[in-house]
Amino acid sequence: MNQTSNSSGKKQGEIVCFDISYIIYADQKNIKCPRFLLTDKKELMHNNQLLKLPDLVNKNNIQLIVPILKDKTPQKILDSANIIIELSENDKLFRIENN
Repeated sequence: MNQTSNSSGKKQGEIVCFDISYIIYADQKNIKCPRFLLTDKKELMHNNQLLKLPDLVNKNNIQLIVPILKDKTPQKILDSANIIIELSENDKLFRIENN
């Protein structure tokens, strides 16, 4: 991994942590906010950061939506308890086909 990928991965980790922190803060202050996060580019994050996300979001009742390739995901995260829906080339969201 080159220096740019390392800094991009670190920044992606910081972004998701900020978003999670805001939801936790909002809960503490009784501020209404969505209970889900939709993030992208998490395959750039380091595995040690990715591995902490399931426990953190589950503990705080947050749904984290992460489009990520299986081969970029640590095996521990692929536990079925962490996955709500899995999509593929043949099983697309809303079953929309490109012809």
